[in-house]
Amino acid sequence: MIKLLWAMDENNLIGQNNHLPWHLKEELQHFKTTTVGQTILFGRLTYEGIGRPLPNRKTLVLTTKQDYVINHPDVKVVTNLRAIIDFYQNNPTDDIYICGGKKIYEATLPYADELIISYIKGKYEGDTYFPAFDLTQFILIKIVESEQFVIKYYKRKEQN
Repeated sequence: MIKLLWAMDENNLIGQNNHLPWHLKEELQHFKTTTVGQTILFGRLTYEGIGRPLPNRKTLVLTTKQDYVINHPDVKVVTNLRAIIDFYQNNPTDDIYICGGKKIYEATLPYADELIISYIKGKYEGDTYFPAFDLTQFILIKIVESEQFVIKYYKRKEQN
């Protein structure tokens, strides 16, 4: 399954100079708990913004740079997003978590089986906003309330 995972403020802000515009320990813990032991996909700039491989995850880093190399056993550089989408659409028992940035979200939204959105309370300063998307294609299946944010889990409606 293709799952998109992100946090955004009340204005759909997701980034500031390839970093999160906020530092919310509990929200970072949610990200960690959700993705540990999973396969995650980052764009190159988002990965470089993090600056290191995240432990206990298989990380795919998508780039158009054919000569881009990351020497780490848990990180694989990929250049073909279509192949990744095809694999996870044809292997629904395997999960991939799409974790940004904006261009990666734009490219994968049409294929998302699930959305996991942390709605950060408040408005922050930044330069990158989540692309427009249509929640009417999804069903809200779970809400987790927190003092500083609300996590909403959505599943794509069945196609007729």
